[in-house]
Formats: sequence, C-alpha cells, structure tokens
Amino acid sequence: MSSWEQASERLPEVSALWREADRRIAAFDATARAYDRYRPRYPEALFDDLMALGGLRPGDSAVGIGAGTGIATLPLVARGLLVTAVEPAATMSELLKAKVGVAVDVIEGRFEESGIRMAVGLVAAFNSWHWVEPAVGVERLIELLRPGGVVALVWTEVISWGQDPFGARLAEVTGQPWIGRLPEIVNSKDAVAGDDRVASLGPRRHRFERTLTAQTFLDVTRTYGGHPNDELLVQIEAVIDNEFNGAVTKVEEAVLHAYKRL
Repeated sequence: MSSWEQASERLPEVSALWREADRRIAAFDATARAYDRYRPRYPEALFDDLMALGGLRPGDSAVGIGAGTGIATLPLVARGLLVTAVEPAATMSELLKAKVGVAVDVIEGRFEESGIRMAVGLVAAFNSWHWVEPAVGVERLIELLRPGGVVALVWTEVISWGQDPFGARLAEVTGQPWIGRLPEIVNSKDAVAGDDRVASLGPRRHRFERTLTAQTFLDVTRTYGGHPNDELLVQIEAVIDNEFNGAVTKVEEAVLHAYKRL
C-alpha cells in the first residue's frame, strides 16, 4: 500500500470536489482576466492576523496553493514573505507572473504534483483547498511545513443576502435560496483538521463589503462555479436596475482556518 493510500485510510469523510478540479481549472483559465478584475480583494487585517498567528517575519518562506492571479500572493509579498506560488491554470499563471516578476517563484501545475522541496513557515490556500486531492495534499503540507509552521485555509462567505430584500428576490428569480457558502467547500478543511500532526488555532473572521452595479454583479458571479445561467442572470440584472436603484451592497466574511504544525 502506498503512503498516499495509507493517508487516505485515516482521513475523515471529506468533500470530493477535488475530483472536478481538472474541469474547473479549464473554467478558471477561460475566465482568468474577469476573475482578476472582479473578484474581491481580501481585507488587509486578515494578512496581519495570519502573520501574527504564525509568528511569521519578513524573509520567511511560504507556499501558496492555487494562487490564481495573485490576489492573495501580493499582500504576502508586501509583508516580506518569500512566496512560491502554485497555480495550475495557464492564463492565471501568466497574469500572476506579469504582476510579481522575479519576486515570486511561480510554478504552473497542481499542488499535489509540484515537487517543492523546502521547509516553510506558511502554506496558504485562499478559496482553493477544496480543489486539492486530500490524502496527497495533507501529506504534502506536512512535508513542507517546519515545526510550528502554519497552514492557512481561507474561504469567503456571503452573509447579507440570506434574509435581506435582495436575497429574497434572488431566491424568487433562481427558485432557490442564495447560499452564502457551500458546506462541501469548507468541509474540505476536515482533511487537515482531522490530522493529529497539526493543532487548530481557531477560525478568524474578517468582514468586508463592496457595492456592485448590476453589470459588476453579473461579471463577478460568472467567475464562480455553479452560477445561474445567462437567462437568469439577465433577470437578476433587471431586478438590480429596476428595484435596487442599479446597485447592491455585498457583505462578506473572509474566514481564516489556521493550523499549526506540531
């Protein structure tokens, strides 16, 4: 039995979204420029929190999983971390390289196959861990992290559209409640949380909000998987324009799940 198979046997029941990773990589690649333009930026306080939790200092090494176009990579670099960014979507990788130049070592490919060999203080996955095959991914984390190093798994959660008037109208148009986050996405963290070689540092929540015009709402929504079809999106656009004066406020939380390597 391989080490990956042995690791799989001790994992809890976790999300299997990673099995769709190849299909989603192609989708991310096709929408890379829209993703870079319309996806929200994370609160600066989240990165300050992460640095403090991990006892990280300028010059420490870090690995970013599914780094995308660098939305989370640039704030880490700004804090003096030496980042190796792993990104499987080719166009996203190109956009990332154009931003960071030689400041970041960009590896194009899957984290599970990246072959990185170093001891780092941080491994971070911003809205990407659920695409990693859990048994392989956890073993790679453990191999990379120095004792006391930190795993940071971050997801964003919409918190204002469940009961508010716009949320109610979204439910009417789409025929189902607007879900702030999919449980199977965040539950993918259980592969890490259930490993006895790490200790939880507890979740940390950082709220942020932004105002979206009808067009911007459509543009950013199209960058997410499972979004409503174009016919429904056009209806939502009309709702925002005609019933909400052309704009809505989206309130979210960036939730940091951190674990220390024992």
